[in-house]
Amino acid sequence: MSEDEGQEVLRRKLAMLRQFRADLGAYAELDHAARRREHYAVERLLQLLCEVSADIGLQLLRARGYRLAASYRDVFAALRNELGLPDELAERLMDACAMRNLLTHLYDTIDLDRVAAAIEPALEVYDEYAAWVEAPAAGGGDQSGSLEPN
Repeated sequence: MSEDEGQEVLRRKLAMLRQFRADLGAYAELDHAARRREHYAVERLLQLLCEVSADIGLQLLRARGYRLAASYRDVFAALRNELGLPDELAERLMDACAMRNLLTHLYDTIDLDRVAAAIEPALEVYDEYAAWVEAPAAGGGDQSGSLEPN
């Protein structure tokens, strides 16, 4: 994949991240009971946010020649270790993706209260991650600022 193609993929993934985040934001307006009723939609958006965030991380690592991580946790650890993703943000992204694994693989019964309570923390962590990716001085955005929103 050429550098231009990689940048285009990254831009598309960032647009998806922003869209999923906006979609999840609509559920933040609901009361707890309504959130529980809408849990399937919330679960899916939490899953998509994790997946697209990891895809973005893989694109960043690939573009800089680093080995590709094998798990979501490994992606965010590699971003922290290789590209300077802040420790606290990396940990919060790992935690958010651990929730995704519970939801996707049905390791246990799904705690609807936990799903309902995950909305605001997810909005915050994925906003911070998008800002880090887009920041020219951070590990994510390139030095020319070409990842700024269109």
